[in-house]
Amino acid sequence: MDGSASPEAESVGVDRIRGKGRGGNFLAIDRSAWERLWQVETGNRLNLVTAFIVLLAGTGSDHQLTKWSAKACEQHTGMGKPRAKVAIDELIQHGFVARTERSTKLYPQYRLQPIPLDSDPIFLPVALVTGIEAEASMLRRVRETGDALLLRMLVDLYGLIQLDATFGVPISALSQTPPMDHPARKVFEIGVHSVWALRLVGGSKSAKGDWAGYHRSKSNNKDAAWEDFWARIAMIEKIGAIWYEAWIFDSEEPDAEPLFPVDFAALYHQSEGDDVYRLTRTMLDAAANLSEERSDLLGRYALDVLVTLAQHRRAPGIRGVARMRIEADTPGRRLSYYKRRTQIELYEAGFTQIALDALRGEYSRPMNTATPQ
Repeated sequence: MDGSASPEAESVGVDRIRGKGRGGNFLAIDRSAWERLWQVETGNRLNLVTAFIVLLAGTGSDHQLTKWSAKACEQHTGMGKPRAKVAIDELIQHGFVARTERSTKLYPQYRLQPIPLDSDPIFLPVALVTGIEAEASMLRRVRETGDALLLRMLVDLYGLIQLDATFGVPISALSQTPPMDHPARKVFEIGVHSVWALRLVGGSKSAKGDWAGYHRSKSNNKDAAWEDFWARIAMIEKIGAIWYEAWIFDSEEPDAEPLFPVDFAALYHQSEGDDVYRLTRTMLDAAANLSEERSDLLGRYALDVLVTLAQHRRAPGIRGVARMRIEADTPGRRLSYYKRRTQIELYEAGFTQIALDALRGEYSRPMNTATPQ
């Protein structure tokens, strides 16, 4: 879902030194600088922050030196040069950037403040600024809305991404939730297995945390206070910045462990599909084989995915994990995709074994979910 090379084709174990090399397809924002951008005086907050991100996108591996200037702002975001120059002058005035000794009027060059080596920066993909192929860049789309806080929300979402197998926003911060009247339901037990029905369609969304509170109005009415927040989430979705991937978790708790992703399309048709589709089909086949004469029972769960787990496990959960459509191709991302691939392969092999055992009438072997060392 991004413009970078496949993570599977790249090494995840190569040590690199920050500031050395040609740079990558991502830029880094120091979190303290990010907060200060929203506090300093400015005539146009949206232009100020947009220009800062554009200048950062033109830096190398040190995330400091850039030759991108007003021309790049105009090219990638539609901000006219006169407005871009004003925004850059404000960035200089507030100490975010400085002209280098080599900078000239025709060939400007800027130095941004260094990012502390022990900091936890926000990583953004350069493609967020430049766009992918013939598409308008995501930064341009956000600026076209005229809503500075929409840009704040977008970058904050990137800052929330956690480096586990989901490579998404924590489900406690933002996620799709199942319908209240359709929690995890145990369909049947057989041998050492329990088959659970999980549904996501017809659910809603939940959000929590300081990042969300930033968009809360001062209305005394609770629903009205969050209208701006949910309107911005809807706009982020409309411009294609985020999408939701269904994941099975080991419980319904907000800090549950992610097990594997599922594809609900596998419920309705059969095709070649990708690795998530194949995993889901294998999982459904395992439940069908375990059902024996219960095919009529399974028919009642046409809108659910049927997940087979060992009987000792607690009730699983399902959430739609918020993910960024354009991802920063960092070493952390590659590690997350390695974890993702490992878990998909692990559970696909487990469901395959359960399905084969069921055909032989064997129901006493639970799935081994230990990650191979």
